[in-house]
Amino acid sequence: MGSLPNLHELSKEKLESPVYRVMAIGGLGPMRLPAQAPPLAHTHRRARSSGNHHNTTLWDNNDAMLEHMAAYSPISCRSARTSAALSWRRRDSMNSSAGASSVRRLIAAVRTTPSGPRPAKKAILRHCAALLLGHATSSAAILPIIPLQAGLGTFSFHLGPILLALLYATAAITACFAPILLQKLGTNLVISLNHFVTTIFVGVHLYPKWYVLLPSYIILGACVSPSFLARTSHVNISASCLALVCVDPEDPDETRRDCLLRRLNRGVKLAEDVGLAIGCLIAAVLVKLTDSIPPDVIESEIEDICGAKYCPEEIYFYNESLYVPTISGNTSKMLISIWFGLAVLGMGISCAFLDSRMKEPQNTTDRVSTRNIFKSVKCAFQDPKLQLATPLTLFIGLEQGFIYADFTEAYVACALGGVGTVTVSFLSLALLQGLAGVTLSMLLRHIKRYFVVVVGFAFHACLLLVLVVWRPAGDDPALFHVISAAWGVCNSIWETLIYTLVLGLYPNSWQGPLSTSLFWRWLGLSLALALHGLVCTRFRVLVLATMLLLSVMPHAWLEIILAKRGRIVPSSLRTTRRSSRRRSSPVAEYATFTTKGRRSSRRRANSVAFACQTTTVTTNEDALPLPTQTEQARRSSNVEVTTDEPKCTIFSLS
Repeated sequence: MGSLPNLHELSKEKLESPVYRVMAIGGLGPMRLPAQAPPLAHTHRRARSSGNHHNTTLWDNNDAMLEHMAAYSPISCRSARTSAALSWRRRDSMNSSAGASSVRRLIAAVRTTPSGPRPAKKAILRHCAALLLGHATSSAAILPIIPLQAGLGTFSFHLGPILLALLYATAAITACFAPILLQKLGTNLVISLNHFVTTIFVGVHLYPKWYVLLPSYIILGACVSPSFLARTSHVNISASCLALVCVDPEDPDETRRDCLLRRLNRGVKLAEDVGLAIGCLIAAVLVKLTDSIPPDVIESEIEDICGAKYCPEEIYFYNESLYVPTISGNTSKMLISIWFGLAVLGMGISCAFLDSRMKEPQNTTDRVSTRNIFKSVKCAFQDPKLQLATPLTLFIGLEQGFIYADFTEAYVACALGGVGTVTVSFLSLALLQGLAGVTLSMLLRHIKRYFVVVVGFAFHACLLLVLVVWRPAGDDPALFHVISAAWGVCNSIWETLIYTLVLGLYPNSWQGPLSTSLFWRWLGLSLALALHGLVCTRFRVLVLATMLLLSVMPHAWLEIILAKRGRIVPSSLRTTRRSSRRRSSPVAEYATFTTKGRRSSRRRANSVAFACQTTTVTTNEDALPLPTQTEQARRSSNVEVTTDEPKCTIFSLS
């Protein structure tokens, strides 16, 4: 007998060979089969039964199926069924959360909808046109008087800066009480009253005596801050109403409202700048045609000390000995009469076309007391974010006072002389300021805000450096207008940054923060005009440059911190129209939720019930219960407004 074969070697060869498998078919021994796929590969398996469970034939990968069945375990099957059920429940819960979020958005839209009959689209557009046109005509009547009074004392010699300082001091004081007046009187009445006071203010300049001008300046100062808040309120109301009537199925309601809000704010600021340009243009043309006073009435000795070397106490001797009126009496009366007509026109437009139905939706439970309003203003003063923005707001007032008084007197009037050159200079300032404001408000959606801060700082610092080293001369009048226009661009940068910051951080309760912002701005204007003429121009320019540096540093730090947190403005304000179209509206989301998939009526009812719950705790931010209007006001303004004792909650920046 021979030796037995090595069974281990044979089994090893068979195991290593991928094409030979042992399979008994009618006792014929091994046969060659095609290569098999790995056991864990995803293969298609089908079973065909002939009625007898012993004669079941497996198609495609019989051995793989046998190996899989050999490793079968009831526990693994049960765990698979459990995981499948959990995943299905998880998907059902996610769909329920999405539906709940959509329902909450619908509830929020209903809550923020103004009560009462909804105005038609034509009525809303007429209201917006009346607001913008009335503001433009009123600005054309009143704004050109400010530089003429501050720099030249055209209507009251040596008293112009003092009267304007008193006006803005009154405006700063009343800024803290402006929300109360707005709540008690209403937006339409406040705007109409402001137009009436503006008409009186312009008209009294026909008889320019100090005891007549003084009360009019004080009364106008008391109306400046409430009218500013009333215009802002009208802009918010108009944006909300237009978002309801201008339905776009591709845009969500909140994105459409924010887009309209940006455009209306842009229109209000542009109307103000256009009004200033129209008023200055009327004055320049009228002075050019009627005024007989020659522009070269200033001696050459005075021209040598214009610019940064200009010191008012050294010029007073020349002004007293060689003083002639900057504008003739007849021209002054004609100019005031035209501005008075514009003021009357603005008052008529506002009283006739402002819609009384356009008011903020406010329930009886949302009306707060006078004490709570004072508390909200106090908390706005204590807010660390607004405290970091306070130096820049104060600087805005200081630089506006400088361009109104010091630049007009020490540069334009000293080197060129006359009212005509001053009005042309501010005409260029108004045009470039309006263009820069519109452009910057659109660019802020696409660029970082702290980049704008850096650019504005560099631009304004260069202007201040030019004012220090530049020696103005009358042979190059175009340079004066270029500097004025560049100053208007810088002023537009700072105003846009502060305004968008306040409204972006406090979109639902902006009255208190905006009142504090107006307080610091009017305070800076009052200080700049009250201190006019006490020191030389070089010292004032250096102080202004120092203030620019000290104000930009904390504001840039604030912008960087808020940019890291993503809280500079709401995300909807920085979303372009193209990206907003990628998202469906709340109505479309809710319709998709109710129609997509095969959901039973019980699950839909549970989803709606889940949406209406207010005690649900979840990690999904969209699935959180929507706060009420009062709660949104508390969160956005960090002020807890209740019917009892209000509490002030301050959040740190750390």
